[in-house]
Amino acid sequence: MDLLSRLRRRRALVLGGVYLIFALHYLHWRVAGTTLAPLELSEVLRTVHLGVVTAGFLLMLAAIGATLLFGRFFCRWGCHLLAIQDLAATLLPKLGVQPGPPRWRVLRLVPWVMLAYLFVWPLLLRWQSGDAWPGLHVLDDSGGWGSWFTRDPWRNLPGPGVALVTFAVCGPVMVGTLGLRSFCRDACPYGALFGAADRVAPTRIVLTGACIQCNRCTVVCPSGLDVLAELRAGGAVRDPMCLRDLDCVAVCPTGGLRVARAAFDLAPTRPPEAAPPPLGQEVALGAMILALFLIFRGLYGLVPSLLALGIAVLFGVGAMRAFLRMRASLTSRMRPTSRTLAAAAALVLGLALVAHSAAIRGLELRAESAYSQASRGDPEARAEAITTLTRIHRWGLLTPPALHPMLASLYLNGGQLDLAATELDAALEASPDDIGTQRALAAIRAQQAALRRD
Repeated sequence: MDLLSRLRRRRALVLGGVYLIFALHYLHWRVAGTTLAPLELSEVLRTVHLGVVTAGFLLMLAAIGATLLFGRFFCRWGCHLLAIQDLAATLLPKLGVQPGPPRWRVLRLVPWVMLAYLFVWPLLLRWQSGDAWPGLHVLDDSGGWGSWFTRDPWRNLPGPGVALVTFAVCGPVMVGTLGLRSFCRDACPYGALFGAADRVAPTRIVLTGACIQCNRCTVVCPSGLDVLAELRAGGAVRDPMCLRDLDCVAVCPTGGLRVARAAFDLAPTRPPEAAPPPLGQEVALGAMILALFLIFRGLYGLVPSLLALGIAVLFGVGAMRAFLRMRASLTSRMRPTSRTLAAAAALVLGLALVAHSAAIRGLELRAESAYSQASRGDPEARAEAITTLTRIHRWGLLTPPALHPMLASLYLNGGQLDLAATELDAALEASPDDIGTQRALAAIRAQQAALRRD
């Protein structure tokens, strides 16, 4: 077995170990009933928004600190989602799918906009409302949600079905559409943070010996970087998408590549790129991705941020490609090909789905506002909330998990015990093990029995 094969096998074992740790974490929770708080980077949001110090926040600090010293290696050697992307990049060509590099410069801004939306925007809203940030503090697990231990290891994670869809969209679908490690490059907000830290890291892939211009380093790079061009320009790989796979080091026939200290230089030495699309197309694509993200995030109470972002990027790029294909066909006045007709049909169906999703999302926001007012005793808001939730249930493709409990609460506040009990029965059909719903339904049954006795 050559050095490259051994290296790739070692990486596979490391990332397989990450999934093994996930399984052991789950088994410990099943046996003990409580377990270590999730080591998820999404836990950082609790720290930024609410000041709660979490294990995930400490993991992020450790990972960024290590990146500042050694470069962006955490993504490659510790991210479970990147493992799925690399597996997809290995299997898709065998199925006849050849990922191609995107040409849209605006995609490089997406991770930064997402980062600002998740971490900065909520703080600005808090400051505008005059609500003081509570400061850093630690929670015990007495309420089931603690900084270090918890009885709910899935507290910031979607359910299994949504998780599988997220893995599929952000893994093989994005790789097959936008190229190698496209989610890391064009969507992931945490990747943007690690990329920024990588720019000042002193440790890089450096040319320390002879170079015979064989270009093997570029051919094997899993991130699709032109390694040879970067080495020619500055003697080191400075692109923040270098995830320290070390494949280039392994295949260098002269042994001239090493992980070593490099001269400080903030500017990445990017090789020349193909001509980018016109600015108007870039602006249109960026606006489309933003609108799609706002439509799909939280849709039906099920779509998490990363999945919404993946859908937005994929649909935005797909819609733009379909539009350009149709425009080229019309301009050339040639008979549309089957691929052009298929792209047109897919675009029409996709736009119909987006329009429907936007309408449902609008109803959800309206229902949330009316429900909040109804909780303060507004009877008109209560009627509006019931009407809007009923429309969502009738017209939506899915039923939001919170819909039936919300309707039950509204009916209960209006003294309509029978309707409230019916909604809780429906909620239990969807989540039979929900103890809170079981208790609420039992309380309503007791009230109904008391009324019948009277």
